[in-house]
Amino acid sequence: MDKELLTEGYKSIQEWGKWLVTIESAVCAGLWPKLSATPRPPDSLYLGWMMFVGSIVTSAIMLSLVSFFIQRAHLNAEKDAKLVRVLVLIQFGFFLGGLVCFGARVFGLWFGA
Repeated sequence: MDKELLTEGYKSIQEWGKWLVTIESAVCAGLWPKLSATPRPPDSLYLGWMMFVGSIVTSAIMLSLVSFFIQRAHLNAEKDAKLVRVLVLIQFGFFLGGLVCFGARVFGLWFGA
């Protein structure tokens, strides 16, 4: 693998992860008053919030590892790249799961369910 290309890919993943964490943190902080209010909100909001928190935790792990992988890009490039791919898939799985939960809630409100 080309070290420069791999390093640029890692940096792109790192930037995207930072933006994703920022957006998800804002959503989680904005939802917290609604989740802690009485009466208890629907479970889909809790599930979506927890999915976003899972994505934030996965992103934090990935961001800390990516900077380490950039430093040693010439040693275990294939193994590191596979681990980053798995972490990115988990991160986006949580993110998309949270979006589905929130989307289901919005459609439920919209259609009066």
